[in-house]
Amino acid sequence: MADSVLVAMDDSPLSREALSFALETFPDAQTTVVHVAHPDLEMLPEDTEEVFGASLDELDGVGDETAASVFQAVREVAGDRDVTATFLTGEAERRIVAYADDSGFDHVVLGTHGRSGISRVLIGSVAEAVLRETAVPTTLVK
Repeated sequence: MADSVLVAMDDSPLSREALSFALETFPDAQTTVVHVAHPDLEMLPEDTEEVFGASLDELDGVGDETAASVFQAVREVAGDRDVTATFLTGEAERRIVAYADDSGFDHVVLGTHGRSGISRVLIGSVAEAVLRETAVPTTLVK
């Protein structure tokens, strides 16, 4: 069993599924949700690169509309369960891998479309890149 689980979320229904899966599969684990946004000069104050380990309420007003939507989805899915939220900026797959590896998580959970063929080549897959690059056991939810 995992003591700490990282769930990477964007603004997709698959992310909600990934969080639900993590909460059901690892009910006793400390769950952390990470949302990665590409940096935007007006998105954060100039001296703020990232926010780590904040409560959901502390993240109100941080980031853009997508981040706000993600954190609202976390509130809806998690209900009264204790979930920590993390907001990072940069390239999603690199930031998720670095955060997972450096923070000592026992497991990572991500949603994936499971694309194959040309659509995977053209669109790419953050989930696949994280799965390939992290040393942390990872589950992809489809």
